Formats: sequence, structure tokens, C-alpha cells
Amino acid sequence: MAAYDGKTPFILLARCHIKPDADVDAYLAAARVADKAVMESEPGMLHHTFDVDPDDPRMFVWSEVYKDDEALLFHLTNPPLQKFVQQHSEEFGDGFSIEIYGTLDAETKKKLDATGFPIKYFDTKLGYSRVNDAKCAVM
Repeated sequence: MAAYDGKTPFILLARCHIKPDADVDAYLAAARVADKAVMESEPGMLHHTFDVDPDDPRMFVWSEVYKDDEALLFHLTNPPLQKFVQQHSEEFGDGFSIEIYGTLDAETKKKLDATGFPIKYFDTKLGYSRVNDAKCAVM
């Protein structure tokens, strides 16, 4: 049986909803800046996309795959991410929640919980990942 802990890849979904009067194009521009900066500064971020909900054009989801807990902890302190979260909170957003699919160490969960965002953890019980074996390509 495989061990799942802070050294294994995991998936994070960050659901972001913007206010009815928020400028969607301006929000996408802010997300684009954050995405580019994360791509350039976070080698532990293996997958990073910003997806729109098919039923609500004001709901977006960051779909992220991390190499390990260390990559997430770096992401949380990365200035481009902090800027985007601040813009979301102060200018655009009326909702933000996080889901983690994979097992994080207790200390990592504690640090993530300190962000104040609603977070739901789905710890891994079985399965496998080939994420670290895949060759990453930029779209």
C-alpha cells in the first residue's frame, strides 16, 4: 500500500465567485497576471488553470496540482498569489473556498487553515499518481 503524506502530489481547487457588478474582463486580467507569475516562479506547481463554471459565468475555479506540501507552502507566500487574493477580496469577489484532494501533513493543514478561507480536505485512502512521471507542457 502506498503512503500518502506531505511528499506526495495532490489537487487543490479554489472556487472564486465575483460580485454581480465586478468587471469580468478586469478579473480575468488579474488572474492572467497571477497565472503567468506562478508559472515563472513555482516549479512545484505542476498544473495551474483558471476555469469558468459552465452554469455561472461569474464562478471560476483555480485547478492546481502540487508536487508536494512544500510547493503549496511556497505558493501561499508567493507575492503574485497574495496580490491576486487581495484583489479578489477587496475589489472583485463575493466568495472563495478551497478543496484539497490528497493527503497533507497536519502542519501544512494548520498553516492553510490560518488563511481564514473555508477549506475542505479529502484525504487519500487509495490510488496512485503518475503526476511526477509526466512531462509538463505549457499551453
